[in-house]
Amino acid sequence: MVEIPRPLAIWQQEESALSSVDDLTEGRLTRRSALVAGAGGLLATSGLAALLDAGSADALAGRRSPILASAAAQAGTLTILTFPGWYGPHEFANFDKQHPGITIKTAVSGTTGAAAQIAQIETNPGAFDVTLAGVPVSSQMHAAGVLEPLKTSQIPNLKLVGSTFRKSLPYGIPTDFGKTGYGYRKDLITERPTTWRELWTTLAKKYSGKITMLKYDSDIQGTALKYLGYSVNTKSKSQLQAMQNALLKLKPHLQAILETDYSKALIEGTAVIAIDYDYDIAAAQKHNKNIVWVAPKEGMAAYLEGWCALKGSKLLPTVWELMNSHLAPKNYASFINNTGSAFVEQSATRYISKSIVHNPSLRYDPVALKRVEFEKYLGPTQIAYRGRLWEQFLAA
Repeated sequence: MVEIPRPLAIWQQEESALSSVDDLTEGRLTRRSALVAGAGGLLATSGLAALLDAGSADALAGRRSPILASAAAQAGTLTILTFPGWYGPHEFANFDKQHPGITIKTAVSGTTGAAAQIAQIETNPGAFDVTLAGVPVSSQMHAAGVLEPLKTSQIPNLKLVGSTFRKSLPYGIPTDFGKTGYGYRKDLITERPTTWRELWTTLAKKYSGKITMLKYDSDIQGTALKYLGYSVNTKSKSQLQAMQNALLKLKPHLQAILETDYSKALIEGTAVIAIDYDYDIAAAQKHNKNIVWVAPKEGMAAYLEGWCALKGSKLLPTVWELMNSHLAPKNYASFINNTGSAFVEQSATRYISKSIVHNPSLRYDPVALKRVEFEKYLGPTQIAYRGRLWEQFLAA
């Protein structure tokens, strides 16, 4: 079993820290470029054109929030901490045109951990107005007191976001999410699996040496927990030990634990099953029509992220207006078309590229959504304990 070296950091919000405006990290993989690398490094930039919807890319915001007049009266630079290009192609330029006194600036993320992200914000009060954050990181930020309470009454378009997402990310506006399932080659295996149990108990042994797994601790540990019928966020030591035993049982049958190019072997047929992210399988299917996505019946570990307002911002009325604008259906669709992510706003479907809307791994599926469990912040003790288990798994 070969472990592939990691040449560049693959995105995951829980492991990200955000740089200052004047200290941007260059050359790091964005989630879109992670998607490109994940699909065997085979998606050229032009290959992403199928994800774009020109009609929505230039769309202006829909419904206005009640604070439009207040926001319009503001002036200054609004700085957003986010991943490179993780917004609609023309979204900020259009917003600037509608708010002549406002300039939007973005700062991109680094890779040194959630604690550093929070420290960066705490030590630069007022320097940033909005940050992209997943559920675990936003929970830590809330506990650290660096977030502004979300003014839902001033973001009417927030009601367009599914209630599951709003409840799971109460400190900001949900923007996108991702699930860990698996893909298989229907031309290379005779089975048509629908569960984790089939993978663990039957397929692993039968196709030993032809299965790959992405290398990300919380997603893989969460996958094993769902297979066993446990919560992704359990703190039970007995359940976590059962999780560890399950992973150790599976490991001898793995061809590789991958830090990048997650689906390359699946595309090429040197692997027949890949434990992978939804967006990566969606990209891989563009290269091989025989790849099938499985959303296991036992459930899936998942991340959810969104925009959170930061304390110290002098432009809060504009922050709420920008959030409301981002969630306007056409604007939101331009963001999803640009990033190729699973989406949280069903009303934007008519503006989203059909290649996303109808893809089984990305589409808005209420039935599959019931099987999704978002990863939460479990505290430093749990993080350390799970980290030790992960290192033991890799070293075994």
